[in-house]
Amino acid sequence: MELRQLEYFIQICKSGSFTKAKEELGVTQPALSQQIRVLEDEYNIPLFDRVSRGVEVTEAGKILLNKGNAIMNLLEEARNEIYGRNHKSRETISIGCCPAELEYLAPYFMRFHQKYPNILLKIIEAEDAGNEVLEQSVDIGITAHPIPAHASVISTHLYRQDMALLVHADHPLADKSSIPFRSLKHMNSIMFREQNKSLIEMYGFSCGFTLKSIIETSSTSVLIHWVCRGLGAALIPASLLDSLRDDCLRIVKIEGRVPSWDISLVYLHSVTMRSAARLFIEEIDSYLREGEANLSCSGN
Repeated sequence: MELRQLEYFIQICKSGSFTKAKEELGVTQPALSQQIRVLEDEYNIPLFDRVSRGVEVTEAGKILLNKGNAIMNLLEEARNEIYGRNHKSRETISIGCCPAELEYLAPYFMRFHQKYPNILLKIIEAEDAGNEVLEQSVDIGITAHPIPAHASVISTHLYRQDMALLVHADHPLADKSSIPFRSLKHMNSIMFREQNKSLIEMYGFSCGFTLKSIIETSSTSVLIHWVCRGLGAALIPASLLDSLRDDCLRIVKIEGRVPSWDISLVYLHSVTMRSAARLFIEEIDSYLREGEANLSCSGN
């Protein structure tokens, strides 16, 4: 039995005649009669009694009508459920993130999206994401700025970023596994990101010298490209260097007191926080902890 035949049969039962049913269905009467004959042949029993005013459903037909209506109702429920899943209104979470961390966190944002495709992540670059949270411009902030004590703000430490030196394989320091920060004093081709400038200058000052850069940019990928071209060495967050797989690059770690900063996740303490925002907070923390565990297991 085909669904089309069942649909035709149910319409004839509703209309009480083949003539009215063909008009409702938009088919010819011969086509309608043929499909009902196929259905009756399949069950080897008449489904209608022909009477002067149309047709009446036989006892066998009443059984098929009852079960057929149940089948059509189940199909309609399935259609509605599938449509609802595919067209479910998307909930949006706005996240203020310091630009220096966007490249590192991008894979985690994508992982969350793949797991929860109906939650839209609106990522906004914000140097002081904590202040954006206080002003309720964003739902969640990811920031390197210290968060002042505030009764309505919750701050959770996510991870620490240490800096390392990226050099070309032909660079004089390429064979070094690590160097003290003060060794950078004698380098005249250092490059770093604008977002890390104040941190690097502070560490240089603590070591008794001023570290100057020949190039500053907001893009980590640009720095990596320039190092690949042999234009100098670059100070870059070590977490970004872990994923580099290029034979022309070498990573030199910084010994002793390493330039670093702490990244925190901040949000307002509220019992009315939307479930999607709570879910993101739990998931991003879980992803990062998992990443730390994998690094520990690999010996890095």
